[in-house]
Amino acid sequence: MKAEYEIIHPDAGSSFRLLNDRVSAEQYKWQYHYHPEYELVCVIEGSGTRHVGTHISNYKDGDLVLMGPNLPHAGFGLNSHGIHEEIVIQVKEEVFNESVIRRPEMAAISDLLERSKHGICFTNYTREIVTNRLVQLTKLPPFEKYLELLS
Repeated sequence: MKAEYEIIHPDAGSSFRLLNDRVSAEQYKWQYHYHPEYELVCVIEGSGTRHVGTHISNYKDGDLVLMGPNLPHAGFGLNSHGIHEEIVIQVKEEVFNESVIRRPEMAAISDLLERSKHGICFTNYTREIVTNRLVQLTKLPPFEKYLELLS
Protein backbone atom coordinates (compact mmCIF):
# COMPACT_ATOMS: atom_id res chain seq x y z
CA MET A 1 0.00 0.00 0.00
CA LYS A 2 1.38 3.39 -0.97
CA ALA A 3 1.22 6.22 1.56
CA GLU A 4 -0.24 9.50 0.33
CA TYR A 5 1.21 12.85 1.38
CA GLU A 6 -1.28 14.87 3.45
CA ILE A 7 -1.13 18.64 3.85
CA ILE A 8 -2.02 19.78 7.37
CA HIS A 9 -3.01 23.36 8.20
CA PRO A 10 -3.13 24.60 11.81
CA ASP A 11 -6.46 25.85 13.13
CA ALA A 12 -7.10 29.57 12.65
CA GLY A 13 -5.26 31.55 15.34
CA SER A 14 -3.37 28.47 16.51
CA SER A 15 0.03 26.87 15.99
CA PHE A 16 -1.48 23.36 15.81
CA ARG A 17 -4.53 21.51 14.56
CA LEU A 18 -7.05 19.97 16.94
CA LEU A 19 -9.74 17.62 15.68
CA ASN A 20 -12.54 16.00 17.64
CA ASP A 21 -14.68 13.69 15.54
CA ARG A 22 -17.48 11.32 16.52
CA VAL A 23 -18.90 9.30 13.65
CA SER A 24 -20.33 5.89 12.94
CA ALA A 25 -17.79 3.42 11.61
CA GLU A 26 -19.53 3.40 8.24
CA GLN A 27 -18.90 7.16 7.86
CA TYR A 28 -15.25 6.98 8.91
CA LYS A 29 -12.82 7.81 6.12
CA TRP A 30 -9.31 6.44 6.45
CA GLN A 31 -6.32 6.55 4.20
CA TYR A 32 -2.72 5.39 4.56
CA HIS A 33 -0.81 8.68 4.63
CA TYR A 34 2.07 10.67 6.09
CA HIS A 35 2.81 14.30 6.88
CA PRO A 36 5.66 16.29 8.48
CA GLU A 37 3.68 17.03 11.67
CA TYR A 38 3.76 15.16 14.95
CA GLU A 39 0.40 13.54 15.55
CA LEU A 40 -1.24 12.42 18.78
CA VAL A 41 -4.31 10.23 18.22
CA CYS A 42 -6.61 9.52 21.14
CA VAL A 43 -9.52 7.19 20.43
CA ILE A 44 -12.12 8.06 23.06
CA GLU A 45 -14.60 5.44 21.99
CA GLY A 46 -14.18 2.58 19.60
CA SER A 47 -12.06 -0.35 18.59
CA GLY A 48 -10.29 -1.02 15.33
CA THR A 49 -7.02 -1.59 13.57
CA ARG A 50 -3.93 0.52 14.22
CA HIS A 51 -1.55 0.74 11.24
CA VAL A 52 1.57 2.79 12.08
CA GLY A 53 4.65 2.40 9.90
CA THR A 54 5.05 -1.33 9.30
CA HIS A 55 3.20 -2.26 12.52
CA ILE A 56 -0.40 -3.46 12.30
CA SER A 57 -2.37 -4.41 15.41
CA ASN A 58 -5.83 -4.13 16.91
CA TYR A 59 -6.94 -1.95 19.78
CA LYS A 60 -10.05 -2.23 21.91
CA ASP A 61 -11.94 0.36 23.96
CA GLY A 62 -9.76 3.30 23.04
CA ASP A 63 -6.20 4.02 22.03
CA LEU A 64 -3.49 6.66 22.49
CA VAL A 65 -0.60 6.87 20.03
CA LEU A 66 2.05 9.50 19.36
CA MET A 67 3.58 9.48 15.88
CA GLY A 68 6.55 11.49 14.72
CA PRO A 69 7.00 13.40 11.47
CA ASN A 70 6.62 11.54 8.18
CA LEU A 71 5.68 8.23 9.82
CA PRO A 72 3.13 6.58 7.50
CA HIS A 73 -0.11 5.57 9.22
CA ALA A 74 -3.75 4.83 8.52
CA GLY A 75 -6.74 6.45 10.16
CA PHE A 76 -7.54 4.66 13.40
CA GLY A 77 -11.15 3.98 12.41
CA LEU A 78 -9.99 1.20 10.08
CA ASN A 79 -12.08 -1.95 10.70
CA SER A 80 -14.04 -0.20 13.46
CA HIS A 81 -17.66 -0.96 14.31
CA GLY A 82 -20.35 1.23 15.83
CA ILE A 83 -19.37 4.69 17.05
CA HIS A 84 -15.82 5.92 16.61
CA GLU A 85 -14.72 9.06 18.47
CA GLU A 86 -11.23 10.46 18.51
CA ILE A 87 -9.26 13.56 19.38
CA VAL A 88 -6.30 14.27 17.12
CA ILE A 89 -3.58 16.87 17.62
CA GLN A 90 -1.23 17.66 14.74
CA VAL A 91 1.76 19.90 15.43
CA LYS A 92 4.45 21.11 13.06
CA GLU A 93 7.98 20.17 14.05
CA GLU A 94 8.94 23.85 14.19
CA VAL A 95 6.55 24.47 17.08
CA PHE A 96 8.42 21.97 19.24
CA ASN A 97 11.80 23.11 17.95
CA GLU A 98 11.04 26.66 19.07
CA SER A 99 9.36 25.91 22.40
CA VAL A 100 10.65 22.54 23.57
CA ILE A 101 13.72 20.99 21.97
CA ARG A 102 16.19 23.72 22.90
CA ARG A 103 15.07 24.07 26.51
CA PRO A 104 17.07 22.10 29.10
CA GLU A 105 13.91 21.64 31.20
CA MET A 106 12.35 19.75 28.30
CA ALA A 107 15.01 17.04 27.89
CA ALA A 108 12.54 14.24 28.68
CA ILE A 109 10.03 15.65 26.18
CA SER A 110 12.77 15.91 23.54
CA ASP A 111 13.54 12.23 24.11
CA LEU A 112 9.85 11.36 23.82
CA LEU A 113 9.58 13.27 20.54
CA GLU A 114 12.65 11.47 19.19
CA ARG A 115 11.17 8.07 20.10
CA SER A 116 7.85 9.03 18.48
CA LYS A 117 9.49 8.78 15.06
CA HIS A 118 8.73 5.04 15.32
CA GLY A 119 5.35 5.52 17.04
CA ILE A 120 4.55 5.17 20.74
CA CYS A 121 1.42 3.50 22.10
CA PHE A 122 0.45 4.57 25.61
CA THR A 123 -1.59 2.29 27.85
CA ASN A 124 -3.28 2.06 31.23
CA TYR A 125 -2.73 5.01 33.59
CA THR A 126 -1.00 7.23 31.02
CA ARG A 127 -3.75 6.67 28.47
CA GLU A 128 -6.44 7.44 31.04
CA ILE A 129 -4.81 10.65 32.31
CA VAL A 130 -3.93 11.99 28.86
CA THR A 131 -7.37 11.12 27.47
CA ASN A 132 -9.06 13.11 30.25
CA ARG A 133 -6.77 16.07 29.65
CA LEU A 134 -7.38 15.96 25.89
CA VAL A 135 -11.15 16.01 26.42
CA GLN A 136 -10.70 19.15 28.57
CA LEU A 137 -8.31 20.67 26.01
CA THR A 138 -11.07 20.68 23.37
CA LYS A 139 -13.05 23.11 25.56
CA LEU A 140 -10.29 25.69 26.12
CA PRO A 141 -9.64 29.01 24.34
CA PRO A 142 -6.55 29.15 22.06
CA PHE A 143 -3.92 30.41 24.54
CA GLU A 144 -4.92 27.90 27.22
CA LYS A 145 -4.97 25.14 24.58
CA TYR A 146 -1.35 25.91 23.74
CA LEU A 147 -0.32 25.90 27.40
CA GLU A 148 -2.12 22.61 27.96
CA LEU A 149 -0.46 21.11 24.89
CA LEU A 150 2.96 21.97 26.32
CA SER A 151 1.91 20.64 29.71
